[in-house]
Amino acid sequence: MPALKHTHTYKRPGETDILLGFITRTADTDGLYQWNGTGWTLLWELEGTDLIYDSATYQGRVYFVDGKNNMWVYDAYEDTVCEITTGPVAQYIIVYQDRLVVAGDARTEAEVIADGGVWPADSNRDRVLFSEALDTSRWSPNNFIDANSGTGELISGLGVNSINSADRGAQSQLAVFKPSATLVNDGVLGAAEQRLNIVSSVIGCPGYHSIVNTPFGLMFCSKTTVCLLDTSGKEPQQVGFWISPAIAAVPAALQKWTAAIYHDNTYKLSLGSSEATTANDNEWWLDLRAQIFPQEHIWYGPMTGDAILQYEIFQDTLIGAQMLTTSMWELDVEGSYRSMSSASARTSIMTWPRVKSENLARGKIDAYGFRGVTDSATTVAFTETIDFERGVDSEANTFTAPAQDAIYSVTRPIKRNSYDAQVSISHSAASDLEVHSVYVRGRTTRRQSEKMDGSTQA
Repeated sequence: MPALKHTHTYKRPGETDILLGFITRTADTDGLYQWNGTGWTLLWELEGTDLIYDSATYQGRVYFVDGKNNMWVYDAYEDTVCEITTGPVAQYIIVYQDRLVVAGDARTEAEVIADGGVWPADSNRDRVLFSEALDTSRWSPNNFIDANSGTGELISGLGVNSINSADRGAQSQLAVFKPSATLVNDGVLGAAEQRLNIVSSVIGCPGYHSIVNTPFGLMFCSKTTVCLLDTSGKEPQQVGFWISPAIAAVPAALQKWTAAIYHDNTYKLSLGSSEATTANDNEWWLDLRAQIFPQEHIWYGPMTGDAILQYEIFQDTLIGAQMLTTSMWELDVEGSYRSMSSASARTSIMTWPRVKSENLARGKIDAYGFRGVTDSATTVAFTETIDFERGVDSEANTFTAPAQDAIYSVTRPIKRNSYDAQVSISHSAASDLEVHSVYVRGRTTRRQSEKMDGSTQA
């Protein structure tokens, strides 16, 4: 069955946007397609089969690479698809400092030799290469940066960190990723002071579709958490701590397909689960709106029922490519939350930060609940779940809200001993839910002995 491997929104000033799809075909080589409103129209037969693609728009044209062959360019104005024989073989591509920047190489030793090269000197597995400024046809042999981190891993993605702009306006830093390492370039490409610095030899990014620029910095999903990279040169901040167990459970074969987007002040992340074998089956959202308490990262999820390969903003609408298919879906449709796999609504879950007893004294959870507003014209069944002591135990309660705007639920008494607790609210209905408050009520059961400054206090 044909399947999408990569999508790209071709933005053209003053013209209608074009949605491109790189599709693996079952009985032929891969193809470059254009979305026609209801399906895909073939533009060009590509050279490889079942390859990984990356693309970038520059100077009104779309450049794309596949890790095995030369770079190609598509020009909608001229209606042409051309191979750039003077360009390098690369796996990832981005625009930085008015140059095309590429990195990585998927060729084996035998393939490099078959292309007339010398192994490993002519492989770009550990190289970042860049064109001349404003000239994508000129690639000087000296225009490269060594990105060997000493781990033996291949380059797995590129990003541009432009603080205060989600559209890569103030391009201040080039980021190069390996699955377990992050490198940054702060200098001018081609200048004497230009170099790559390793900011982390532990945290990297295995999935290039998860690298997203936000007004707060460059965000990406590592093997165990979601990270935020600012321009200070420090190790990436781990803002995905709350969902680290879910990220760490993603099978190794699916890590490279983790995808994300910055949309509606939210970092939306699609990834697999411990039960997934071939497709992403969970989605998490991180609220990035300016908060009074920015240290509290609010994650919503997991939402289940979709299998999102990649997000795109096409004609001002958030859309998603369904993994293992050629289907495109409009996401976040008001009043319609159908799953990609069926006509039924997908499950949405909101999980709040964990609360703990004051002074770490052991307490009893007495009650919990929520108050909010829904737009449903019919009754909606909600499941309230409370997790005790980071997964040691949990309890759930089903609450059916009447067909009215305001909803309110209290579950009590729990009377469960716990140091901490975390509340989640989930539902599967084609309706919005706006939660105004979530609360957990408890009481201390006894005082706890503790040591302070070497003395004992009862």
